[in-house]
Amino acid sequence: MALARKTLIFAIVGVVVLIVGVIGGAVVGLRYFGGDDVAVDFVPDPGPMLELGQFTSTLADKEIHVIRLKITLELVSPTAFARIDASGDGWTVTIKDEVIKTLKDQRYDVVRFTEGMEKLKLDLKARLNAILPRENGEAFIKKVLFDEYMTQ
Repeated sequence: MALARKTLIFAIVGVVVLIVGVIGGAVVGLRYFGGDDVAVDFVPDPGPMLELGQFTSTLADKEIHVIRLKITLELVSPTAFARIDASGDGWTVTIKDEVIKTLKDQRYDVVRFTEGMEKLKLDLKARLNAILPRENGEAFIKKVLFDEYMTQ
């Protein structure tokens, strides 16, 4: 009799715990993963794109490692695009020179992974914006994009 009573108490406690768990899971799920309150952020269209072309460079390692990539710059405005892309202005050559110097400073163990690739994008953006003029106080380059990317 005592064994049947203990079994009944364990069964009741088990069912209560199961019900509380299901209700708690549903509340947490609806709170964090569901519901109709979906916030949609406004995503602006990309700015003008300036293709710089393909770059191949050795890296700053004792062993011979090579990086090869194709770079496109997203600029802040058509005015910035016209200013950089104007023939004979020299900005495109200056940008390419800075890209080559930046690539020469990179190490294979860093740039072969995604985190290193993203860091390289940020480094290029910072270095290029530092040498380029500004438009109404705003830097010309919004993003550095890689069309192709290979390390070896």
